[in-house]
Amino acid sequence: MTALAAWGDPQPRFAGIGVMNAMANADVVLNGVTIDTRSGLLLDPAGRPIPLRRQSTDVLLHLIAHRNSVVSKAALLDAVWPGIAVTENSLSQCISEIRKALGDESQQLLKTVARRGYSLILPVKTDRTTPASRGAALRADVKHRAWFKPAAAALAAIAVAATASFWPPTPPQRAKPAIAVLPFADLSRAGDQVHIAHGFSEDVSAELARLPGLFVTSHNSTSPIEDDVEPPAALAARLGVRYLLNGSVRRIRDEIRVNAHLVDAIDGNQIWAQRFHGNLGDVFDLQDEVVAAVVDALSLKLIPGKAGLLLSGDTDHPEAYEAFRRGIEARRTDTVPGTIEALAHLSRALALDPDFGAAAAEMAWLYWDADDARRRALGLSWPEIDERLHASLAQAAAHPTPAYHQLHAELLIRQNRTGEALETLREALALDPSDPWTFEGLSQALNFAGQPREARLHLDAAMRVDPGWTEWRRYQAGLSAFGEGDFVTAITHLDMIDLRSTNPWPKFYAAHLRVAAYAQLGAMQKAQEARRQLEAILRERGDDPPNRMIAQQFFVFSQEEDAERLLHGLALAGVPEWPAGINAAGETRLDDAAINRLVLGRSIVGHRTRPDETPFTASLGQDGAISRAIGGESATGRLWVQGDDLCTGWPNTLAACGPVFLDRASGRYRHELRFEAFEFRVR
Repeated sequence: MTALAAWGDPQPRFAGIGVMNAMANADVVLNGVTIDTRSGLLLDPAGRPIPLRRQSTDVLLHLIAHRNSVVSKAALLDAVWPGIAVTENSLSQCISEIRKALGDESQQLLKTVARRGYSLILPVKTDRTTPASRGAALRADVKHRAWFKPAAAALAAIAVAATASFWPPTPPQRAKPAIAVLPFADLSRAGDQVHIAHGFSEDVSAELARLPGLFVTSHNSTSPIEDDVEPPAALAARLGVRYLLNGSVRRIRDEIRVNAHLVDAIDGNQIWAQRFHGNLGDVFDLQDEVVAAVVDALSLKLIPGKAGLLLSGDTDHPEAYEAFRRGIEARRTDTVPGTIEALAHLSRALALDPDFGAAAAEMAWLYWDADDARRRALGLSWPEIDERLHASLAQAAAHPTPAYHQLHAELLIRQNRTGEALETLREALALDPSDPWTFEGLSQALNFAGQPREARLHLDAAMRVDPGWTEWRRYQAGLSAFGEGDFVTAITHLDMIDLRSTNPWPKFYAAHLRVAAYAQLGAMQKAQEARRQLEAILRERGDDPPNRMIAQQFFVFSQEEDAERLLHGLALAGVPEWPAGINAAGETRLDDAAINRLVLGRSIVGHRTRPDETPFTASLGQDGAISRAIGGESATGRLWVQGDDLCTGWPNTLAACGPVFLDRASGRYRHELRFEAFEFRVR
């Protein structure tokens, strides 16, 4: 049994590609054609890119990984189109394209084995290897540490898998044409209209994505390549598209001039070019004209319904639109000064047009993303941040955009309402099918709903419309693997996250999972090292030292076994259940059955004892619904039992879980949560 098999036989999504990458990330040369196994690019002997569809590239990489052996058609279909029903004709087309790209029409390299499959039979020459990776460091660590054998075996497996798990997931087969809208250049004399140029191209991209006959890669995937001089064929191959739409915007006072070009990357020919001009107030009409021209050039059908106005931000006020675009550009700096600048621009946009849904949603996200440094710079308390977040979200709800649905879903997830979160994310998807953040939100919701495999498929979809890894995606991939009990692969993903990053959230989540995953594998020294790193991250945030209450509040699993997997791992690593201030001396802790008998279908009365003394009453239904009156305010939420903890979920509030104690002498019960505590009696 291999080390991987010993721990549940975790398999990377492309097992063959993983095997090859574990041996060496290398350029592979076949018949004079160089194949970069990391990017999937093919270069001819002169170094010129050879276009090859993403599906065909993935088939080739799988065959390289299984060279000198017969690979069945079923295995190739399962590896390249997992969970997708496609015919063998799709595979045959890929094989034909590979042979053409390699100059192997005589089938000397890639042979068809009758009634069995295909075989790449020639030896593979590798030209270079990558520098030592984190996996090599783990291997060295195994050599010098006296862990007991299962832990050492598991960490050796992590080292082998270190590069295997990170091949960008392949897209399902696309019969429809694929296009990328590149950032339009700002040709204004002062060069200060980037926000208009970028906004124009992003809005066109979003509107094109609604067409049923077209696949549009996300503008997120194209934004870093504005000044790139990469040849069209190579750029299109990297983005997984055939067509490239680029252009420029020139603003002279209130006049807008747009040049747009549509290029077929296969032959490099320009198949359409046109100039458009109008006033700033006509910007949405200009976007619609560009969309209509692309539709005509590609012989597509322009569907009726929402025009560019709604996806542009739901405003017809040109100055509000310009302020919104300036706010977006400021937010993209990901700095404290950028946050201050963005707030000013977004506030102006909403002052000019209070019904501007996209601006309100972006402002809500600004408050949601605030860390302590940004909060202080804004001059606000945390309750004020929370109040403004929900006010902005309520304003955005009147004219919802994908950004509104994404944040609404985030809050629903935190209240353990993942079913509702999935519904609102599907509404976002209908508005813009090319928005990768919607797919990432779906991945997160499905992970917390106990569906890690489906979550990974949606993460793959995010990668499809916006290729490349981010720290948040590493965390989501690690969470999916953790949810399947594949702790080796989980650690491999999570170890790729920079724990010193200024981005607070991926490292916060990853640090918790790393502690639990190492402990579940029995690698206790690594678990303790990970726990110290978690302590440092929480200290940086101004939080309590690690405890399982924090984990329960942020990892809002719907299924008890998923929560138990995390909490048990943290417990194995010695992470305490509660913060130091909770004392259970002299009291009896209730188990899950006792809690259910105590509260469901009952009325309770008592006092909130922390953070203040406030009387409250509550009525609970048998289904966990709860109505509560406290301090003159009423709210409706829900209760559920997780392990031996009672959990609460209220609108606009993070879910919280904690123990229930009985003081037998007084007959009073006490419910301890992270930021609150309640004493009560049952009626």
